[in-house]
Amino acid sequence: MKIFKLDNKGKYNWNMVIILTLIPLIGVFGTAIYVYYNGVVWQEPLMLFVFWFLSGMGITMGYHRLFAHKAYKTNVFVEWLLMIFGSMALENTILKWCSDHRVHHTKAETKEDPYSITEGFWHAHIGWIVKNVPEEHSRVRGVKDLTNKSAIKFQNKYYFPIGIIVGFLIPLAIGFIYGRPIGAFLWAGFLRLAIVHHATFFINSMCHYIGRRTYDFKSTARDSWFVSWFTFGEGYHNYHHKFQWDYRNGVKWFAYDPSKWIIKGLSFFGITYDLKKVNEHVIVQNRVNNIKTQLSEMFNKSGDGIRNYYKNKVEKLHVKSENLFVLWSEMEQKYAEQLSKGKLKNKEIVRNLISERKRYKEQLNSIKHDLQMIMSNVQKKRMHPNLA
Repeated sequence: MKIFKLDNKGKYNWNMVIILTLIPLIGVFGTAIYVYYNGVVWQEPLMLFVFWFLSGMGITMGYHRLFAHKAYKTNVFVEWLLMIFGSMALENTILKWCSDHRVHHTKAETKEDPYSITEGFWHAHIGWIVKNVPEEHSRVRGVKDLTNKSAIKFQNKYYFPIGIIVGFLIPLAIGFIYGRPIGAFLWAGFLRLAIVHHATFFINSMCHYIGRRTYDFKSTARDSWFVSWFTFGEGYHNYHHKFQWDYRNGVKWFAYDPSKWIIKGLSFFGITYDLKKVNEHVIVQNRVNNIKTQLSEMFNKSGDGIRNYYKNKVEKLHVKSENLFVLWSEMEQKYAEQLSKGKLKNKEIVRNLISERKRYKEQLNSIKHDLQMIMSNVQKKRMHPNLA
């Protein structure tokens, strides 16, 4: 994206500073001025949503879950579609994007993490893109498994033309059809791109500040349902950092994650396959253990009185939960063996599996509730007789 030739030997890459400043300025203020003088026609908000959806899905379904994490597989045609849609977002090539993202996970919150939140909100949001970094930190690495894909080879040669043609010139051409090319160019081009950019950037920044750490208390990543509405399901960041290879980010059925729904939906037609997901008993075990970790840290900071008051209860709950996890895991293994032999076609066996899962989950949810109540009382330095 080398449009300007400025001195970029200092702290900042001024080419990127100018480009990433102009895009939202033109997108927001340019569109607002155009609307003030020319009004709005239905085609323009519709085009904004359609091109936002396509470029957003190109990033979430394509760049992120398919290419970076290999959370599912698909055919070459879909890979090409997702490459084209992702190119519209102008967030760099698949190889560079995936390289940075894989380092972000393997070196999270260290100096090698390209968008580490430890460097501050602004750095994680956009600063890392506009700053000059040493060549050893900016080079593409760890993506050899992607280099032979035809869609990626093609993108490496024509990335910028693809992004401009599909993301700007096609909306402009559509605008000529209904007589408002500038409106289409602003709405589906600049405004759409500004939204896609900063929605993605908020995952790296806001999702490390606002939300819950349900699955990994020691990670700065947080689950934010709010961010998910603008990123097609990518806001459940704490879960994603714990189980990055899962094709789902919003693991609960009601969690807003259209990327998950589309990937799953396409699997019914064989278009996507080998969908990777974490077993339910592993997720439940992780949630319970995460509460235990938080409680342990609270005990270390609390007085002996509080710690000793709840010590026996916590130990009993710990032993009980560990025994339940062993039994649940053994049960899953038993049914997995039956599945491999084709016996799960028997509806009675399937009903038993669902029933046993529900029973284990109810018992563990009860333990989880007790641990959360103890944690709440420890925070308030209160000794509750029913929890001792």
